[in-house]
Amino acid sequence: MATQDFRGKVVLITGASSGIGRAVARVYAAQGAHLVLAARREPALRDAAREAEALGVRALPVCCDITREEDVARLVRETEAAFGGLDILVNNAGLGLYGPVEGFSEAQLRQVFEVNFFGLVRVTRAALPLLRRRAPGSRVINVSSVLGHRGLPLLGGYGASKAAVNLLTESLRAELATEGIRVLLVSPGLTETEFRDARLNAEGWAQDSIPLDAMSAEAVARALVRASRRGNRETVLTLPGRVMVLANRLVPGLFDRVARRIANPARRP
Repeated sequence: MATQDFRGKVVLITGASSGIGRAVARVYAAQGAHLVLAARREPALRDAAREAEALGVRALPVCCDITREEDVARLVRETEAAFGGLDILVNNAGLGLYGPVEGFSEAQLRQVFEVNFFGLVRVTRAALPLLRRRAPGSRVINVSSVLGHRGLPLLGGYGASKAAVNLLTESLRAELATEGIRVLLVSPGLTETEFRDARLNAEGWAQDSIPLDAMSAEAVARALVRASRRGNRETVLTLPGRVMVLANRLVPGLFDRVARRIANPARRP
């Protein structure tokens, strides 16, 4: 077993059945944390719980759709019944959207915001009483994206939902600071997961393979857990992601031109 930095801590992870969420669960479990794993796909969720328990910790799988108020309330009730409190909340669940602003439907955009933004708000608000029981020292970790810092062509709908997460994180960080609850933001770049397979696409639009090196879900998970241990307020992952964010701050006009070139070619029937 790996180091035990989080021995006995309780971590709730949304979107925990695959990708970054499942990888985060493994890293926390290897460091001694007990887990509450939330996602919609129950078989995969139970597999993730078994993986964690094989590392010697408790893992509670809770089938939960974070767009449903009643599911979120049940998630928090089961967490409280099993562990009595919560040390770390990882808001990881997300949904992608690809296509031009004039191409995706309002229903698609609302669906993305319902998962990426409103779902995050819903879970955070419900979990705050449990986080307060473990304060000072408890954490809220919001998983955003480099696209929440800088929009790119054909990714504006998804990026807008993550930009909303970024601003909400800043507000929440200030609101909870006096209570000893740290609010952290982790912004991955391109990551090798099933995320793109489940993404919504504007009608007639599809994305070819991306000609950039992607970060593994495991590498993102290690960086996230490291940030939670150190209390880093903001973490931007991948070198291209950090360069993009910095270039947009320093030379936004130049990066506007660059953005038109680095946007992945799309095909439309």
